Amino acid sequence: MIASISRTVLGVLLLPALAGFAFSFYEQLLAIHQVRKPELLFLFGITIYLAFHVLVTAPNRAYVFGHEMMHAVAAWLTGGQVKGFKAGSKKGAVTTNKVTGVVALAPYLVPVYAILWALVYVIVGLFEDVEFLSGLFYLGLGAALTFHLVYTVLSLKQKQTDLEVLGPLISLNFILWGNISFVILVIALMAPEVGFWNYIKGGFLHAGEFYKLIFHQLFM
Repeated sequence: MIASISRTVLGVLLLPALAGFAFSFYEQLLAIHQVRKPELLFLFGITIYLAFHVLVTAPNRAYVFGHEMMHAVAAWLTGGQVKGFKAGSKKGAVTTNKVTGVVALAPYLVPVYAILWALVYVIVGLFEDVEFLSGLFYLGLGAALTFHLVYTVLSLKQKQTDLEVLGPLISLNFILWGNISFVILVIALMAPEVGFWNYIKGGFLHAGEFYKLIFHQLFM
């Protein structure tokens, strides 16, 4: 009971920080003055995935596999052992001897297929000139990132035991912050006006301002 209350209080205390980074995210988007070819292809990739998801089929099996794979990878990277892995079209499960916040939230924070797509592009680029494939890269990146975001939202609309490890409110704070951070990182690769470190610095600055404002309203 005490642990649950403590997690809820901490989750509430993290909300101004999340608001600060959300405001910094908005500022970075406003800095974009021109939509170039990479951004257009990225947006086209977003549109293609949404159309495919709605009009053709929802790739549930691919999401479940990626979701459980991230649980497994996070467990390995944090020193745990994976003793069982199951992924079907509707649900899956990973059995591990170590369940931490990182392991529980990894699938919601890490767009695994977007990262794999980028890794393939980088690896091929080590051996071949891939400049002519850059358009395809941005197209696929938009589709893969949208796939992750859509399924993250759909998953969070259902009851997820993964969120109970750190507590629902803390988990949602981290999930929202992680996803907007990854989105701004991707946009920074395409738009020169957007700076990822400017987003980070702005997030801390605005978070501090929100905390000062709340403290002033409560105690001054």
